[in-house]
Amino acid sequence: MSLPHLLLVDDSEAVLAFEKAALSGHYALSTATTGREALAKVPQIAPAAILLDLSMPEMDGDEVLAHLQDDPEFRRIPVIIVTSERVRAEACLRNGAKAFLPKPIRAQELLPLVERVLEEARAAARAGNVAVLFVSVGRIEVGLPLESVRNVLHQTATRPLPLGPSYLTRMFELHGEPVAVLDLARRLGVEHAQPLIERKLVVVERDGVRVALCVDDVRDPEELPRDRVLAPDALPGSRHRGLTNALVAVARTPRGLIPVIDPRALASPKLLRELARAVRVEAA
Repeated sequence: MSLPHLLLVDDSEAVLAFEKAALSGHYALSTATTGREALAKVPQIAPAAILLDLSMPEMDGDEVLAHLQDDPEFRRIPVIIVTSERVRAEACLRNGAKAFLPKPIRAQELLPLVERVLEEARAAARAGNVAVLFVSVGRIEVGLPLESVRNVLHQTATRPLPLGPSYLTRMFELHGEPVAVLDLARRLGVEHAQPLIERKLVVVERDGVRVALCVDDVRDPEELPRDRVLAPDALPGSRHRGLTNALVAVARTPRGLIPVIDPRALASPKLLRELARAVRVEAA
């Protein structure tokens, strides 16, 4: 696995040599001695972080930071201000920099600070991710937010429900509790691609009531970065196929745009509560 790439920006060759000595072996390193050179290198190397001096020829570090913050693509790159000018550094922290390391630099402070800033950046990036379980029925694939999924089972023996629409006519017991089966193909008006014995049951939960979605296939869960999770209107209306009310996002995948749905919205809370009461009465 390649090392994270840092861009070291300072007009002092002595400072750059010190930083390289302290950080080499832990990170891949590039350097720049002016602000303009730094801005030219950022799109070339896409650094994981930038160590930025403030007083430099041609363009000060304050201006470099301002240019980075104005660009949506580069704003995410954490910037560590390395300077003896505390007042200017504190202004940079208010304007988007992530940390300040005073000069003269001490080796025992530099490496831990860089590690902390990079970990905070990774945590912030993960915070915007969405974990999704992709399932398919017929030729339709949809994503389910992983937080709503409780179990994934092979098709099991079921028995009739005492009531319910055509797509909610079966039930089974899971750990002694009755669970209604929602046939996702019938709900979406398509035909199953797999025979009954080959199908899967994905158990989701709403307000303490569980329901199992009967699907043809289940992929491994995926964690999608936020730039691959689009607003619901990114999916043309003609492709909603009965998912409009349940649609919460659209995932950009190598297989194309795939709707991400709230599975709990496939059946009304009132209907699920009525089914839960009915199956418990029958079980008693």
